Amino acid sequence: MAEQGIYKNPIFLNSVTHKSVKVAPISGYQFAQDLNSVVIAGQEFLESAKFYPIVFTKAQDDIIPVALLGLRNNENLFVDDKGSWKEGAYIPAFFRRYPFILASNVGQDGSFAVCVDSAYEGFGKKEGMPLFNDDGEMTNEFNRVIEFLKNYQAQHENTREMISLLDEYKLFKDVSANITLPAGEKLGFARLMMVDEMALLNLDDENVLNLFRKGYLAWIYAHLYSLSNFRPLMAMAGGASVE
Repeated sequence: MAEQGIYKNPIFLNSVTHKSVKVAPISGYQFAQDLNSVVIAGQEFLESAKFYPIVFTKAQDDIIPVALLGLRNNENLFVDDKGSWKEGAYIPAFFRRYPFILASNVGQDGSFAVCVDSAYEGFGKKEGMPLFNDDGEMTNEFNRVIEFLKNYQAQHENTREMISLLDEYKLFKDVSANITLPAGEKLGFARLMMVDEMALLNLDDENVLNLFRKGYLAWIYAHLYSLSNFRPLMAMAGGASVE
């Protein structure tokens, strides 16, 4: 899995230092060209499942859901050389929030501070979205960005709850695949996980109802459905075959 290192130099924003700073909208997704996967939230499963295989992987001790964007390392098949995302394909929220991000507020449990990637070329431009007004208050546009970031954070908290339940119910199984490209190049996918549908079907009624009531059952089947996207992804990579 490619690391999600698109933030080169995130800094905290405040109304004193950045009172007159503007941030121009992104002009393309060049910053995502080298990422063959991206972390997604459960709320994104239904849309993501139309375009990307959704699998689970372990990052240290955490299990996280990711959408696969390419087969090779440093390859995103959904971004062209001009930075345009494939027309009509869902763009994961991880990328849509760039160049902003929430970071834990040190010393204040449960609170977050808004950061921006100061290495982003649109940071500090003459034209763009003002962050604060003359009185040092956040602008309406910046407030909408913050609401998006908060919602993004809440969605991932909800996703962690789902994953905790799936793990508790022992619904994950390990999967691997060996893919051969037409030129003979072999690619291996290991340390991936998916929901075991047979284990889900054998789950007791109380736990199934719990997953249903929380809305997680729809996400699970979106994940299972999404695995059919391996074939179009292989076609985009040049007609690869699975062994």
